[in-house]
Amino acid sequence: MIRLVACDLDGTLLDAEAQVMPKSADLLRRLWLSGTTVALATGRSWRTALRVQREIGITGPIIAHNGAYLFDTQLDQDLYRRPVALSQARKMLAWADDMGIMLRCYLGFQYPVYFNRFTEAHRRYWLRPEDVAVPGLAYVLPAAPLEMFLFGSWEVDLFMERWGMRGPGYELSVFYHGDSREVNICAPLVDKVEALAALCRHRHFKPDEVLAIGDGTNDVRMLKWATWSAAVGTGSPEAQAVASYVTQQVGVEPVEEALQWAREHGLFSSPPRLPLGQAAWAAGD
Repeated sequence: MIRLVACDLDGTLLDAEAQVMPKSADLLRRLWLSGTTVALATGRSWRTALRVQREIGITGPIIAHNGAYLFDTQLDQDLYRRPVALSQARKMLAWADDMGIMLRCYLGFQYPVYFNRFTEAHRRYWLRPEDVAVPGLAYVLPAAPLEMFLFGSWEVDLFMERWGMRGPGYELSVFYHGDSREVNICAPLVDKVEALAALCRHRHFKPDEVLAIGDGTNDVRMLKWATWSAAVGTGSPEAQAVASYVTQQVGVEPVEEALQWAREHGLFSSPPRLPLGQAAWAAGD
């Protein structure tokens, strides 16, 4: 029986506008209330995942930064970390100071989000309460960062020319947004499955007690590791190839359909009770 549902965000629980799909959120909350552990598993930062968790109305484990970080909001503690090497992060921050480039550092949900400096655009449009700019951050960074973030055009070109795509204790992922790019700097070969396995060790769950739901190539190993898995029908072929089930229904949210499939196969010992009208779940309750 499933005791843990690990759910991806972008393209899975979130729609094209990065908004939480309401029916799926309601089902996950009801599962959580019935005693099933619900873990959000995302390549995004801890604070994005925390916002989604709060919107759903649950607490518990979150896998963030593509598996480099596992923390539990119910226990208020970190459970797993695989950060960028601290010595390397400090070298990058010192270089960024010399170049006048802004770098963002995520250390975990118990820390602020540290910057070596703020650009005027960030200060005007993107500044959040947890953002803190620290002069000389390269010398006072209190912990190894789970992820570092750089956004721009010429800034990205300079950074990649200086540091390359990988090096001692780090690896880059580059995403393109028109004329601008973003660079995510993580520990080498981080993957959601590492944090998921760590969570299962902590909670004494077995792979056959886990349902993983996702859509992307960064979900493949997680979907393959869990005995029960569902891939989004509009997602990557690689994810679909390893999943137990691929969502197909038009007009049905992917997570809703995945949970419906699991319920129909008797994988939940005590499925959530839903309002009248949701017949796929209510039958037999």
